[in-house]
Amino acid sequence: MRKKPIKFILTKINMLIRQNLGAFLIVFVWFLANYCYFLYETSFNFLESIHILLYFKESSTLWGNFYANFTEFIIFGLIFGLITIDLFRKYNPVETCRKYASFLDNHIIIIGYNNIGRRLADYFRSIEKDFIIIDKDPEVVADLIDREEPVIVDDSLSLKALLDAGVKNAAAVFIMSDHLDLLMVVSANVRHYNKKCLLVCRVFEDDIAEVIANTYNAITISTSKFAADVIFNEIEKNNPQNILLIGMNHINIRLLDKIKKNFKDVNYCLIEENEELVEELLEEKDTKVIIGDPKEYITLQKIPINKVTLVINTLPDAAKSILITKRIRDLNQNCKIISRFFLENVAEVMMEPPFNAEVISSSKFTIEFLKKKGILNI
Repeated sequence: MRKKPIKFILTKINMLIRQNLGAFLIVFVWFLANYCYFLYETSFNFLESIHILLYFKESSTLWGNFYANFTEFIIFGLIFGLITIDLFRKYNPVETCRKYASFLDNHIIIIGYNNIGRRLADYFRSIEKDFIIIDKDPEVVADLIDREEPVIVDDSLSLKALLDAGVKNAAAVFIMSDHLDLLMVVSANVRHYNKKCLLVCRVFEDDIAEVIANTYNAITISTSKFAADVIFNEIEKNNPQNILLIGMNHINIRLLDKIKKNFKDVNYCLIEENEELVEELLEEKDTKVIIGDPKEYITLQKIPINKVTLVINTLPDAAKSILITKRIRDLNQNCKIISRFFLENVAEVMMEPPFNAEVISSSKFTIEFLKKKGILNI
């Protein structure tokens, strides 16, 4: 956890004072009015009036006695007690985190707190580099809010979100969202306000990546490309005869293309639940596609699974992938299983019996690539 600069602490104090301004005004007016009274009572003896006001000296008048008792039991007991109890109930952590962000300069903006966004944040935190997260889902960034780190809970398509994040003064912007429309709009907005900052965009389609790179002077990366390259290297090493791919996604699209071009004699099959995603593949004669739930034994038996030598599971759902791996192992103890998992503690379990799977993380490979290329040396 990063040590917060003094300006962040002052910001929090400032916000707490503003959120409890009414109570502070009551206390201020009470003391001011009584100070004026004691000035009159002491013939405008300023020092003596302050002594009475602060209890260093007693006033023998009826009002003086009332003031002392009322202030002690009512003002301090009620109002200050109320402030102490309700201070953090009224404190708005989301607003404070957003306010913190406005104090940063020459910092990094990470748009999208997904797996790759989280790994980027972990890396920049480890090297004590200031960063801001923008994500519209408060549940996704709840851990950052709890730690009072600079985070803006808002839609990154909003210009206000980018400006509040200090895009004009940012050293780098990492757009890690999966949505193409967001990628295009935010890239344009970033370049409108900051021509010189490093802009890194996550793009799945190669042709779109080229457009974005040339149009917005951006570096484009693809987590699916890195994962596909790693998995294909394993395919080349093991030279399998029967390959099963699970899930129609960007990684498996790339893998199918590589397999078709490089392995003419290998049998391969794809399982996908959503028929709409594989309409084009169903029309191809050289690709066997099974529509069904890969968790079900009846679906796996259609391949048949006992003849498969390599299983590639790139589904993002960890719970589903665990079930699939277990079902496959029940029917085939000898095949090699490559699964994608983002959580390292789960990955460690999956590598042990009874699963015996090889685990990869596309976001982890991406971070390592960016580090080797020096892109993260900002």
